[in-house]
Amino acid sequence: MAQPYNQTILLDANRLSSEEYSASNLAQTDNAVFTNKVSNGVTLDIGDQVSIQSAHIAQRGAGGSVIQMDGKVLGQKEVNYTQTTNSSYIGFFQVQTNEPYSPTGYAYETSENVSENVKIKDNEASVIFSYYKTANGENNIGLPRNFGSASMGSSVHGGDPSGGGISNASFWNASDSFAKGCNTFHMAASHTLLDDYLTTDGMNACGSVCKIMKVKQDNSKFTLFKRTPMGWKAPSMSSASLEHILKPLGQRPDPAIAEYIRFKQKVTLGTKVGYNSPSSISTDITDTLLDTDNPVKIIDTDSTSSFVNSTLYKAFPCANYENMSVTNASSFFNTGVIRDNLPILNPDRTPVVDQSSLNYISNYAYVGFKRPDFVEAGRNIFAYHGNRVNVSITRAEGPTAIIKTNLTYNDGVCQKLKRFFDSQPLYPELFDYATDPNNGITNYSTYNTTSASLNASFREEARFLHIGISGFGGYAHQLSSNESMGSDNYNVSFSNASALPPNRTNASDNSSNPIFIYYNKNSSDSPADTSHGTRKDNLAYGFALNVGGLIAFMTEPIGGIPDSYFSEQTADPDQINVDTKIGYDYHFNAYGNAAIILSSGFHPLQYYGHQRFSDGQSIRQVYCGANNCLFNFNNNESRFELSNLHSPEKVGNFYNAGDPSPAADTFGPPPTAQSGNDCFKINKQLKYDSWSPCMQPYSEIDLTTTGAAPNSTQKTFIDVNVNLSLGVVYDSHGGVVIEDMGVTEDKWSDSIWGLLGFEYGQFNASGDLTTINNYNYRITNDTVNVSGVTTNANITSSTGQEFFTNVFGINMFNCMVESEAEYFTAKKNIAQNLSNPNNTVPPTIVVGDVESTKIRAKQIPRKLLKGYFLINSDILDSANYYQLANPLQTMAVVGKYNGANDFVNYDGGGPVFTVTRKKTITSIKTQILDPDGSLAQVGDNSGIIYRIDKQIKTDLHFAENLLAGQYGKPPQ
Repeated sequence: MAQPYNQTILLDANRLSSEEYSASNLAQTDNAVFTNKVSNGVTLDIGDQVSIQSAHIAQRGAGGSVIQMDGKVLGQKEVNYTQTTNSSYIGFFQVQTNEPYSPTGYAYETSENVSENVKIKDNEASVIFSYYKTANGENNIGLPRNFGSASMGSSVHGGDPSGGGISNASFWNASDSFAKGCNTFHMAASHTLLDDYLTTDGMNACGSVCKIMKVKQDNSKFTLFKRTPMGWKAPSMSSASLEHILKPLGQRPDPAIAEYIRFKQKVTLGTKVGYNSPSSISTDITDTLLDTDNPVKIIDTDSTSSFVNSTLYKAFPCANYENMSVTNASSFFNTGVIRDNLPILNPDRTPVVDQSSLNYISNYAYVGFKRPDFVEAGRNIFAYHGNRVNVSITRAEGPTAIIKTNLTYNDGVCQKLKRFFDSQPLYPELFDYATDPNNGITNYSTYNTTSASLNASFREEARFLHIGISGFGGYAHQLSSNESMGSDNYNVSFSNASALPPNRTNASDNSSNPIFIYYNKNSSDSPADTSHGTRKDNLAYGFALNVGGLIAFMTEPIGGIPDSYFSEQTADPDQINVDTKIGYDYHFNAYGNAAIILSSGFHPLQYYGHQRFSDGQSIRQVYCGANNCLFNFNNNESRFELSNLHSPEKVGNFYNAGDPSPAADTFGPPPTAQSGNDCFKINKQLKYDSWSPCMQPYSEIDLTTTGAAPNSTQKTFIDVNVNLSLGVVYDSHGGVVIEDMGVTEDKWSDSIWGLLGFEYGQFNASGDLTTINNYNYRITNDTVNVSGVTTNANITSSTGQEFFTNVFGINMFNCMVESEAEYFTAKKNIAQNLSNPNNTVPPTIVVGDVESTKIRAKQIPRKLLKGYFLINSDILDSANYYQLANPLQTMAVVGKYNGANDFVNYDGGGPVFTVTRKKTITSIKTQILDPDGSLAQVGDNSGIIYRIDKQIKTDLHFAENLLAGQYGKPPQ
């Protein structure tokens, strides 16, 4: 009798010998699909069995400490960033003396913030960054400022050094003044947030000592906004473009009312598809963050000046002493001004529109705002001229006033107002300042006498708008609807007052006031479409009262309108007139709008008068951003981390350090070996290597010589600049802020950032508005819920021992608390009068070798995207693997835990399939799939060994069986 036996056939199906690899473009794209010919064909009979003997799936990095990324598109995310269109290329060179050159290489540019749907992938994301400059006493000028003169020019006032023999040092040491461009008109406490400003002594237009206000140089971060349009060379621009820049919206020249947009940059960060080690991922992302262009030479062919831009550290156009001069300012503020319907003309009857005016306004190409969300929301909602008060408010009505406006009551308008009001709690100081009764902004402190925390209550119960009740705002009925609300008081004492609006005097404060309104947190989510808006408890979105289809605001629940506001209404001291402007004031001095511009830092002559930077008058760029970003994998924590999103302060050197033979009256210290070290400073000492008009007066350098020649010793004491803040940490020049990580919350866990261990909440603030921090707060490694992510110096307990210094600024490294120090030229004993030191020195504290704070992933990274492969083959007739409702012809499930040396291996032992229909196979098509049924990302060295077990019905003992009669009667 015949006895069957098993015949095993192995078929090698590998990608390299497939039809696709040899003859198809799929060789470069779909490595997971391959078809292999079977020589002469193989017939499968009913009852034969097929299975996979082994599989070797190529995935580079498999088996190591690697992270898998497939490059799969997970979805889309709308991001918003700045797009600039340049025109009229003129290059960077200044071909002829006094010929304007462009810091961008173009004569004219327009910019807009555009929205784009970008792909969300598991190996890359489009990240949005904004830039900020810190007010650290260097490379910035506080606004508003008429001009930034480095010399008095033809000024006859200002109280500055006079006479032909003025020394350079005495100019640096001279007070800030009207003659140097300072706005010397002092605003009332009810007009602006005085906490943003330093009040100090200066000199007015008549040379008399007066109080002046300047933006505090306290290391606050000012986010950069870009002016659009912007131009650099008038002869290469159309008259319409020039007019648009010099007189935005057809109004009289005013630097503030132009369009400024938050400057945002899109950067695609990611790594390669496949298995990547943590170090390779870190390197790929860091390299992108530090990618640097070729140097660009500027000014002229004989100059050595050049700049170099990198991904997040750029040379931004800025102000310099040549362009921000009194001459250019005078030209700009008299540009094409309409007076009695006639333009102001030059003596030759030509309009005053020229390169000089353009040079002045180009200083405002980038403006930094301390409260960017507030400014952006206000400018997006209101026009520069604001809206109007619709019904007069009398003094008697003040305590219960309802402010009726011409704003239409509908859901669209109310939502825009909501976004503006929602930006305000990010900056609690806006409310805390208003509760102080000495500032005259609200009656809240006397109205609410039961609150456990007056400031906390006011933040929840109030919001504010700007209102133009002072100066020419009091004559609102005489102003055109397009007249801007508020004023930066530019040149209020300027000799040529032709640019002044009607009824405005040279000595009036025309800035706006904040006016606080009631906000009901309990109805803050009630839309205008469904909320009646008729009572305190049903205000639309918490603020909007519906009065005849127009929006009105309540003030009674927070104490009404202060009586002093009616006194400021110069047109009628008993009421706030109908048509008084209300909304958001664009001007730099408006409540909450603290602003700076970038400055090149050059001066015509350095301190002591021995050095001059010959290109200083022409250089129009300064660096800003983060110069050494780092994306790193911390092996100790087994987590990724991002750091150095700021450009740190350096220990530095005094500007003429290294002079081998300084004069007796010149401070020439030796250079320090630690000059390049990252540090933070307290009671920061300027190095006199950069100059800004807002930092006048620079401290006089006191050189004290002791002992007799030739053994005399020079001691140097330099007071902290009066414009800097004592006790404040100065740790950076500027940096970048992560505005958007380019991934939606629902796709976060499968995106690159989720795979690397970061959580959505680390980059996206949420919750009650009063609990969200803004990034002007000091950041620590544990800071969360911030409206934008950046870094700063990491101050730890170990740095405390470096705070105590001696009178010469040398660290003592002990446990004492720092103290101001005094120095006596003649030695004293304790029995003598110690109240008259020769020098009083706040300790200059420099803590070096500090690290950046880190944005550390909350989770360890995921190594595998999916835990297994599916191997599909057409060797099967029917689908037998059910993945939900999607049946597949799957022969094996290959777990990825068995990976090594760039391959995921499968040693068989899986299911065996029985053939139910006779057929001949001449080729086998193999597919390697991910668990979701999509093609896997694999290498082209993959191979599958198929096994066919056939039952052969052949009698191996035919002769014996035949003789034994197994096949019938044996032969005779």
